[in-house]
Amino acid sequence: MRVAFVLFRYFAFGGMQRDMLAAALECAGRGHEVTVFCYRWEGVRPEGIEVEVIAVAGSANHVRARRFDEALQRRLRAGRPDAVIGFDKVRGLDLYFAADPCFVARTADRVGLYRLLPRYRTFRRLEQAVFGEGSVARILLLQPDEQSNFQRVWQAEGKRFLVLPPGIARDRCRGSDADELRRSGRQEFGVGADDRLLLLLGANFRLKGLERAMRLLAALPPELRRGTRLLAVGQEPPPWARKLAHTLGIEGNVTMLAGRPDVPRLLQAADLLMHPAYRDNTGTVLLEAVVAGLPVLCTDTCGYAHHIAKANCGAVIAAWDRGTEASSWLVDYLRSDTTNLRANALRYAGQHDLHGMHEQICREIEAVVR
Repeated sequence: MRVAFVLFRYFAFGGMQRDMLAAALECAGRGHEVTVFCYRWEGVRPEGIEVEVIAVAGSANHVRARRFDEALQRRLRAGRPDAVIGFDKVRGLDLYFAADPCFVARTADRVGLYRLLPRYRTFRRLEQAVFGEGSVARILLLQPDEQSNFQRVWQAEGKRFLVLPPGIARDRCRGSDADELRRSGRQEFGVGADDRLLLLLGANFRLKGLERAMRLLAALPPELRRGTRLLAVGQEPPPWARKLAHTLGIEGNVTMLAGRPDVPRLLQAADLLMHPAYRDNTGTVLLEAVVAGLPVLCTDTCGYAHHIAKANCGAVIAAWDRGTEASSWLVDYLRSDTTNLRANALRYAGQHDLHGMHEQICREIEAVVR
């Protein structure tokens, strides 16, 4: 069958983008003809699938989204694929991968004037096309809590929703080469045998809580701070983050790097994953840490945070309150033996399906066509 995968923009280190590509490659591996439609593709184009860039002009996201949707409809009418799965909200979908929360619910507290703006009207209209009356698109949820928002706003039928298992890449799992990965990673960043390395991974440092992580590092007792490093990987170091590190006096303790592909090595090199995000619909990196045997400190605003609590492999902070609880936990953690937490993470990974998302997506696409 011929399947169209749709998203606005692809870049190599985005979580939703990685899930899209993994599902597309899985479909292609099953013998299906796959075309990815987007308005921007950044990075290498994979073998086995077609990538069609529909270039659109516009200085604002909502303008590009509207124009892309209009051009996409013309292209789909001409190509007539057997199934269309969207990873961003557009019209005419058979399936929608719900990587983002309900837009209307998330902006409900904005003042009335906001609802008159072109941005709001555009994104509301696209969300309505997926969830509203007349749509029969199958909704693939990453975590169940968001279903109530979509149903409350759009009165979508419950039978349209399916909660997917996580889709953690198997190369993140701790393997026989874990000790060598740890040695080489710590050597690259100059981390001593007795030092502690805190790791933050995310394509958006501000949203994923880098400021919070830096303030936690700065608040450590001097004897702990001297032997603790923070490595943030995911985007070019933003000026605000450099300035904050200087203001807090921790420039020598913080390294910031653009996204890079050796995530398994980074996970093994680290002693703790820091993910104090302001919001994160899932927080895939939390489960990447779990399968790597790496303890986690995160906020409860991450959709996958409940896995950390169930696994008993770290701390889930419910109310940030200037990081008081997180700071106390971090001090205790850095002074403790972490063997039990690492063992708990690996035990949980062995007892739960944390990898099956992309196979499930392909089965759902095939079911829609049938």
